[in-house]
Amino acid sequence: MIKSALVLIALMLVAGRAEAGFTLPYGSQGNELDVTVIGEKNTEGPLVLWLSNQYGDTIGEVALAHALARRGATVWMVDLLNSLLLPRSNNAVRDLTGDGVRALIEAGVKTGRPVALVGLDRMAVPILRGMRLWQVEAKDTHAVAGAVLLFPNLYRGTPVAGQEPSFLGIVPATNMPVMILEPERGVNRNRLGSLLDSLQNAGSPTYGWIIPDVRDYFPMHLKTPQNATLKNLPDLMKPQEALAMQALPAQILRGITMLTDSPHPSTVLPVNEVLEKPIQQEFGLIQVSPKKAPNFALPDLAGQIRRLDGGAAADHSAVTIVNFWATWCPHCIEEIPSLNELSKQYPASKLRVLSINFKESRNHVADFMKKFDVSFPVLIDRQGDVAAQWGAFAFPSSFLVDNKGRIRYSVNAAIDWNTPKVKAIIDQLIQDEATGTTAGK
Repeated sequence: MIKSALVLIALMLVAGRAEAGFTLPYGSQGNELDVTVIGEKNTEGPLVLWLSNQYGDTIGEVALAHALARRGATVWMVDLLNSLLLPRSNNAVRDLTGDGVRALIEAGVKTGRPVALVGLDRMAVPILRGMRLWQVEAKDTHAVAGAVLLFPNLYRGTPVAGQEPSFLGIVPATNMPVMILEPERGVNRNRLGSLLDSLQNAGSPTYGWIIPDVRDYFPMHLKTPQNATLKNLPDLMKPQEALAMQALPAQILRGITMLTDSPHPSTVLPVNEVLEKPIQQEFGLIQVSPKKAPNFALPDLAGQIRRLDGGAAADHSAVTIVNFWATWCPHCIEEIPSLNELSKQYPASKLRVLSINFKESRNHVADFMKKFDVSFPVLIDRQGDVAAQWGAFAFPSSFLVDNKGRIRYSVNAAIDWNTPKVKAIIDQLIQDEATGTTAGK
């Protein structure tokens, strides 16, 4: 099967097609992958196996693939979900076994070219699984340089807000070389160290590279094809995104070189199947064991420093909602009106709302907030340090804090704050503090 697919590539090259392609059958269930070949005439550079992201909008990824081809690489692009007729969902990607990726690697290795895998976000999961499956039967693990992962999401799912997320079992079972390209403004930038530690503890030669001043999914923000050149990007994207896109092909190729020169363990690590199972996200306000909330001092949109403890002049009798959000998060925006309506129904001495924006500039947030007439302060967490201290994994994430500074409830998704159920919880916290009792005790 693999041989016939490679013959098909050769026939396409003879025909002079600008962009070749082939179908790769694999497994006993009749599965097959549709592979697009970019840079098919290149013979000296690496073979890049690019697994398209779960959303299927590959304009930016295709542009990057063409840029790699202009630098001598050959790129095989595969949309796993489309090839396997699977829904475009986070769960569908997380459930991929890696068999398709292994088949792609096997075909790539037969070309005799240095092979590297590239993918974004959750596509890192089947990439690592497939690389490990190939490693099990590989005669020479150096045939695959390793994986270059852009802002990888290798977590089991969204935990209760404030709890540490856990990695899928494939992470501590990966010891092949890995390069991680993490946006400076990305959601998981502050967790990069823990991911690198987990991979390195497994024996993986692992490298981290911060992409300055952009956030996750920046390649997806390119909506106009730019396959001939990346020079026009400043007219189509934000300046910092254009710079990041233009630098990315060279960074990927440099990363592949580093991976190629790294040690390649032949020992295959076992996978903890319990950790491979995703966790189910819990919705709504979740009561948690009371714990001291981290204090903070952040500027609001007027430049005034706000603290959780309020400072010397604070009225400490107020229950506080601490809400982490971002302007790029649709669900964050959806809950602003109900949060605002709730805050208007209580005096400041009983309830206050502190809205903390995640990693965006004051000017950008100030312009955005002109769309809303809110009665609560909006604070700027430019580096995301406070969000990391509080354990905000998904956005929005919110916490209910009593007047003793203890977190009592959290929610890791948008909710309608202006409901009898939510107000009953807040009223109970206010009453408990007035009487000196503790809810749930």
